[in-house]
Amino acid sequence: MDYFSLLKHHPSLFDNTNTVLQIISDEEIIEAWQNEHRSYLREQRLPENWADIGIVLDDPYLVVLRDLVKFRDGSLGGFSRLCHRAFLESGAHGVIILPEYQGKILLLHQYRHATRQWHYEVPRGFGEPQISLEENACKEIEEETGGTVSTLVSLGALHTNTSYDSMTTFLFYAELKTIGVPNEDEGIESFVWLTAQELEEWIANEKVTDGHTIAAYTRAKLKGLI
Repeated sequence: MDYFSLLKHHPSLFDNTNTVLQIISDEEIIEAWQNEHRSYLREQRLPENWADIGIVLDDPYLVVLRDLVKFRDGSLGGFSRLCHRAFLESGAHGVIILPEYQGKILLLHQYRHATRQWHYEVPRGFGEPQISLEENACKEIEEETGGTVSTLVSLGALHTNTSYDSMTTFLFYAELKTIGVPNEDEGIESFVWLTAQELEEWIANEKVTDGHTIAAYTRAKLKGLI
């Protein structure tokens, strides 16, 4: 994957219309800034790769870009952001699902590497190519819980962290027809079943700290589904 190929194939990611931070795409300007900034970093005994512009991490799931941007005062600087590989390669978006079964909301007790902690959270997953958002949501329910969906309602788009994550994720409310067992291979230890009131108490008492879960519940509640 090449940075300037992304410029060509994903122009919306580099759109400078109605923006405060203008992305610089001129290769000569980028190269000149990199050379100057590397000299500065070297003098300061700081890592010279902090001046790298382009793709700075190319992961099987995530791609980190560092763009050269022009700030309001006219100065130039590097600014990093996260992209999801599934979107860049196939336009697929991640999904977050709030599942309900027999009147109770399902949370997963799941271990997360990023925080090195156990969390209570709803099922979610990266985008899957060649399938719809709805199919992806049902697939995540099946993979993580062994369950099947009887009713699926879109709750709309979510931007999980606008400071560094460039992607749009989509929220769903699901009524489950069946439920299976936790997928231990994905770090899911057990299920927790809560009423809406109990979930609100867990959120208020900071037992639930996962932002995806809080967002999905809030959107479902405000839409009158819970």
